[in-house]
Amino acid sequence: MTTSDGTVAEFVARQARSRWARNREAGRSAFIWRYGILGWGLPVGVASAWYHVSRLHAAGAPWTAADVRPLLGSAITLVAVCGVVGYLLGAWLWDFCEARFGH
Repeated sequence: MTTSDGTVAEFVARQARSRWARNREAGRSAFIWRYGILGWGLPVGVASAWYHVSRLHAAGAPWTAADVRPLLGSAITLVAVCGVVGYLLGAWLWDFCEARFGH
């Protein structure tokens, strides 16, 4: 399949290079925050914490302070760990894109 500017693969490659150039201008830290921490780490951490709390707390059971303390600690830990993994993912993705599209 071809377009007026070449093949579809060439068009997609140009689009990817253009998108990377825009992301690169914002800088490495902004990229890691946007795609690693805020784009992956925190959403996955919140979803994991919600699932963890819902699995450990029986449906319909009343909440007590004794129930909340350990759940809150483990939920915060899950979000923090996923944030760190999101940072590492964002840093790896930056390096990967630099190697592929870098200047």
